[in-house]
Amino acid sequence: MYLDKEKLPIIYEALRENQVDAWLITGRESIMKSEPVLPVLGDMDFIIATTLIFTAEGKCIAIVSPLDVEGYKLIEGIDEVVEYQTTMEESIYEVLSKLKPKRLALDYSSSDAAADGLTVGMYKMLERVFARLDFKMETVSAFPIVSDVRGRKTSTQIEKIRHCAVKADEYLRRVPEMCKKGTTSLDIFNFLHEVAYGDGYGMSWADSQCPGVSVDPNVPSGHMGIVSTPIVEGYLINIDYGVSKDGYCSDLQRMYYVLKEDEVDAPEEVKKAFYLVRDAIKEAKEFMREGVTGFQVDQIARHKIVDEGYDSWNAALGHQVGHQTHDGGTILANRRPRYNRPELIDTPLRVGNVFTIEPGIETPWGRVGIEEDVVITEHGTEWLAEPQQ
Repeated sequence: MYLDKEKLPIIYEALRENQVDAWLITGRESIMKSEPVLPVLGDMDFIIATTLIFTAEGKCIAIVSPLDVEGYKLIEGIDEVVEYQTTMEESIYEVLSKLKPKRLALDYSSSDAAADGLTVGMYKMLERVFARLDFKMETVSAFPIVSDVRGRKTSTQIEKIRHCAVKADEYLRRVPEMCKKGTTSLDIFNFLHEVAYGDGYGMSWADSQCPGVSVDPNVPSGHMGIVSTPIVEGYLINIDYGVSKDGYCSDLQRMYYVLKEDEVDAPEEVKKAFYLVRDAIKEAKEFMREGVTGFQVDQIARHKIVDEGYDSWNAALGHQVGHQTHDGGTILANRRPRYNRPELIDTPLRVGNVFTIEPGIETPWGRVGIEEDVVITEHGTEWLAEPQQ
């Protein structure tokens, strides 16, 4: 096991910025009941009940069982290992009694699955600990801390995500080569599996749903298993796809139009929608930088499309990607009820955030949807793969 030392400065800075004295992560058998922040911190699983506490003073404390104590002593970045001889509950009480934090962050959130790893059972245990403390302590959601720690990718992580984006784009650009009369959505699906698996990559999300392939607007699409449908002349092909490697992943969409026998180019209406989506992505990317909010970025692209008379698409403009396809934290979205939370859309974006940008337009020929992956840098925002033009 190891702790990602590149993340430690981000953790301690996030604690201080959010005026939190300590961040407590606790769980057991996390391979069975995931604590989503653990893979972000390093190569760690909780087996027997374990607790990590990070303090604003820059200290990491591990509270572990006798069976785990020697392993945790070997982890660089952990400053103190507390071995519990009776119960972890008792040791947490003893550690908190010494630290006396005024504000303690816990991994719960009603807005973000990535920050909601604390189980009800472990929270009940913590309630018993808190009831015994002889000082006043406020417990708060660790969402802003998890959002920073998970969302501010290091240079090493960015390059791994970039690699996955470049490979996914490479495979997607090969799709027209294998399409012929009678080719089905399942054929495209299988092709994108074969090339990725053959090169040692995995899918970015569930294998049965990645890629999503839509070749006929009359057939249901979205997050579902593939439906074997022949490509149709005069319709669009939309592919939602990403590959994963070494714990990181990408998420792209690419578009193609299937020419009719008497056509040499797509209809003007299709091209208008395509170029509008393409340009909306570019303008949002050029506006995006540290300090602006996800709502502001969303509005750049959304107004670009809606002002041309098209409907506003019923989704966010983009989400963070990297550790997982939907990586939690801040998002690019408008004020629809399911997104309208200040912590999600009104919190300033940070350098190191990796986002998708994915507006869409519904047309009689199918959905025009392009999705690009970008990273916020100190100098603006960069594409992670060559955008579809």
